[in-house]
Amino acid sequence: MPGTSASHAIFFIASLIVATAVAGVFMGTTMRFSNDLKTKGNAYSNQMNTEVTIINDPSAMPYNSTNQTLILYVKNIGSTSLYPNVTRVLIDGNYSMSNNLTFKLLDGASAWSNEVTLEITVGNCTLTSGDHKAKVIVEHGRYATLAFKI
Repeated sequence: MPGTSASHAIFFIASLIVATAVAGVFMGTTMRFSNDLKTKGNAYSNQMNTEVTIINDPSAMPYNSTNQTLILYVKNIGSTSLYPNVTRVLIDGNYSMSNNLTFKLLDGASAWSNEVTLEITVGNCTLTSGDHKAKVIVEHGRYATLAFKI
């Protein structure tokens, strides 16, 4: 009998060690999964709260063929404040380099928050008469497009 209780004690201690190790693995996996869900949830929340629209009149675009500049007016209609310097512009599918873009917040705004309009001047922009398309991409992958005529 004494040998049996010693072997039972060894098996009991071994099972406690294995159970502790399994619980540690499950806890680590659960924590990683929880953090990933939180990160994805925040990203989706930011994306859902970000919305912009181009408010130019498509039939009367402010394009200066002499200076080769096009002016776009983009209004933040989402609830998230945005950073103009990360905004990207495509004209007819062609990427406008950052050094060709000038940003100006209108109406004395200090931040591009809800209901604030951003004036984007696209330099070095050669457009011919006819139909064109502008796409403005802001944070969180959100964008607005406008088909217009010169």
